[in-house]
Amino acid sequence: MELVTLDTGRAKSIVVAPIGDFQWSGANGSTAQDHLKRHIDRCLALDAWFLGMGDYIDFMSPSNRARQKAAGLYDTAEDVLEDAAGSLVNEVFERFLTPTVGRWIGLLEGHHFFEFGGRTSDMLLAEKLKTKHLGSSCFAHLKPCGVTLWAHHGQGGGMLPSAPLNKLYHVAAGLEGADVYLMGHTTKASAVRLSRPQPTWGKTSDLVHRDIFLVNTGGFSKSSVVGHRRGNIPRGDYAEQGMMTPSPLRSPLVLIDAEAKRLEDRVQVEL
Repeated sequence: MELVTLDTGRAKSIVVAPIGDFQWSGANGSTAQDHLKRHIDRCLALDAWFLGMGDYIDFMSPSNRARQKAAGLYDTAEDVLEDAAGSLVNEVFERFLTPTVGRWIGLLEGHHFFEFGGRTSDMLLAEKLKTKHLGSSCFAHLKPCGVTLWAHHGQGGGMLPSAPLNKLYHVAAGLEGADVYLMGHTTKASAVRLSRPQPTWGKTSDLVHRDIFLVNTGGFSKSSVVGHRRGNIPRGDYAEQGMMTPSPLRSPLVLIDAEAKRLEDRVQVEL
């Protein structure tokens, strides 16, 4: 768990752009490049702050990393893999993320990354973006508006858009203090607003209505690619083979009105 604070200055409105699940494997992979570029351009036009949700490259799942370690590869083979992972990171940075340098809250770790020399490909990307690597999960506090985010790359699956919200519902019941709970991984884009009224005590007791949001942060990895080949064999990527539901190919935005007097009016989520 990492705790990070971002001073957004005296802006009247603040936009937070949770973004991830590119799963970049090269120009012929499943990443929806045009959708991703358009989304980033819009976020930059809104002067948004980005929050990395993991799975920036599609290289080495947890099971792949376990097999790699068990294989006992020679150093030269490890060097080749390291160079390949580094090349994918460079491509993601240069093709999509260069204009975003200096506009990041931080980068979470996903499932797909390469580990080498006491660091990971996610950490390498964070260095290029001049931001912090946030590990598995984080609380991010935005001041002076006082809005707090909790974020995790995510775990589990489920075909329905409610599946990640069920996961977040249980997290929000155990981890208090956030206005928005964010999760990636499933590449679904769903959100729900929940009311959390709190009593105030004094000469006049009352309930203060405070809302929280549960948000699944979408993704930019296509579930079906026309003409996809494995070598010379017509064969879909793993999402198509697994009959997974189509990804929305976009990410939500967290819109913050820093001047709103009522807590329930301060945060909105755009899908």
